[in-house]
Amino acid sequence: MSDENGAVLHNEGPVFQPGEAFHGYVVDRLLGQGGLGSVWLARHQVLDTLFAIKILDPVVAEERPEFVKRFVREAKLATKIRHPNLVAVHDAGYDSAKGVYFLVMDYVKGGTLRDLIAFGGAQPEKEAVRIILQVADVLSAAQCFGMVHRDLKPENIMLTKDGVVKLLDLGVAKISCGIDSLKTKANSVFGTPAYISPEQAVDASTVDTRADVYSLGIILFELLAGKRPYAGGDPAEILQQLLDPAPVPDVRTFNGSVSPKMSAVLSLMCAKRVEDRLASPKAVIETFARLGYALPSSTPAEIAADTDSDGGDGPMLDELISRLPTKPIDASLEMETQDTEIREFVSGLKRKRFMRRLVWLGIGAATALVVLLVLLFLKGK
Repeated sequence: MSDENGAVLHNEGPVFQPGEAFHGYVVDRLLGQGGLGSVWLARHQVLDTLFAIKILDPVVAEERPEFVKRFVREAKLATKIRHPNLVAVHDAGYDSAKGVYFLVMDYVKGGTLRDLIAFGGAQPEKEAVRIILQVADVLSAAQCFGMVHRDLKPENIMLTKDGVVKLLDLGVAKISCGIDSLKTKANSVFGTPAYISPEQAVDASTVDTRADVYSLGIILFELLAGKRPYAGGDPAEILQQLLDPAPVPDVRTFNGSVSPKMSAVLSLMCAKRVEDRLASPKAVIETFARLGYALPSSTPAEIAADTDSDGGDGPMLDELISRLPTKPIDASLEMETQDTEIREFVSGLKRKRFMRRLVWLGIGAATALVVLLVLLFLKGK
């Protein structure tokens, strides 16, 4: 629910008011909102630096505990890797006074790759590769940590005004150490259908970094062509094309200016058979280097040494998660981050809120009618 200014409402009021203090920050304004929560601009009270505070909608947290786990995982995983192309998370927790889970992240000025493609269309090869190499560098650092992202898509990649890439959302990443609190069920599927690899469409529990290479290739295809290789009105139609053994279409059928060498690299990144695909993000970087595309110079990534530690907020957050009610999540084919799944959940949430308002309006109208009848009765006497 939101007010006339678009601010997210919590207990019939905005989560924050401009100028409100919150955990050492002063809230400035709402940056954006979606079906699952909102993001607010805030200034650190001591450092005088801008940050973004991400809030999980309390109703979502109550009705879908698995989203809380994803929310907390994003904070934990982001603190393990220090990389200039990864949005840093500085704090996380649960505010009992407001009843909300929150993350404090870097404030990034710019737009997503989805915005770039929507408004700019197909990109020149040099620019497309420059973007992809920065994402590949983050994924290469993540591979050192045993992490597979599993949900790469243009909406999760931001571009600053200076052209620096920032990767978002590690909430469904698969890792190989103890902090993987969201266990992947066998035969389950995570990710957005248009960007996942064929093997991830069958079973996300066994994928390795080559699944991310495929997703990165599809994003590169979209940057070069201005459209995805597979179009469909629903996820099932896209998955059918994805699982077909026929190779991904040649990008030059959509954009004839793309060079044959670029098309060849794309075919290696988007190979349907995982064993035919480029083996890692590092291999992607090295392959483009042979074509004359160097990785933009940046600060080397740092991997947190305490990989078995949950960090300062870990035990507290894990305890909060353990108190959440567990609800059975059936599905041999579960699209956790599928856009339609989230839309359906949010639509259901809106319908519930609408029905609650109707009930309260009905009660109010009935009460008013009773009072009116009593007054008329008393006046008649």
